[in-house]
Amino acid sequence: MPKPKKVSKAALKQLRQVSTPTITTQLMSNHGIYNASLRNVMPLNPGEPRFAGPAYTLRYVPMREDMHPQQYLNHPDNLMTPIVEGIPKGAVMLMDANGRNDVGILGGNILMRLKMRGVTAAVTDGGMRDIPEIVDLGMPVCATASAPPPSFTKLMLIDSQCAVSCGGVTIFPGDIIVGDDEGVVAIPAAFAKSVAEGGMAQDHVEGWVNRRLAKGDAIPGLYPPNEKAVKEYEKWVKAGEPDEV
Repeated sequence: MPKPKKVSKAALKQLRQVSTPTITTQLMSNHGIYNASLRNVMPLNPGEPRFAGPAYTLRYVPMREDMHPQQYLNHPDNLMTPIVEGIPKGAVMLMDANGRNDVGILGGNILMRLKMRGVTAAVTDGGMRDIPEIVDLGMPVCATASAPPPSFTKLMLIDSQCAVSCGGVTIFPGDIIVGDDEGVVAIPAAFAKSVAEGGMAQDHVEGWVNRRLAKGDAIPGLYPPNEKAVKEYEKWVKAGEPDEV
């Protein structure tokens, strides 16, 4: 497993300004990565700010009955309590739930503790419970469904900080997880800086293109911009980005 690469605060700040569709385009065009978007994983509380942070991974597997007792938080061998109390500030708790959306991986109390510890977001390809509390939480939480039953009716937490599959995407600890109202994407940490910079530039150009389209301009030569359009864009930027494009 590759050693997690540290990503700068500046790159994370930029990624919080870049849309998830733009990030997938950057990964595809510049790094040959086509499978970056976590399938069916969406925010349970739309309208929260975009988030970006390094993945702290948790792996669940189907429940084996003899190991059921240690899934309870008051069992001395449970794994969740030390993870919750030790996960670094700024991390995204990323949970591989085998794609099961008939159980809630986390609930309101654990999520509240994660928020108070400074965790950036919680993401899973399973369900979540206590949805009204999540909506009021003020921390991004992304999942595939609302599911009242607790996770340990079907699954057990078996490992952390290991390679996982979430929403059909392979994710290593330290990969950068970015989410917004359109979904969640995973960026290999080694590419985070270039994706951030390229994404900022792409979104800026496409914003100018959209304004031109809104005036009635045709797509050919404008999107994607040809050499003439690029020069017009650069002239607009040099002029201070006036309202008239």
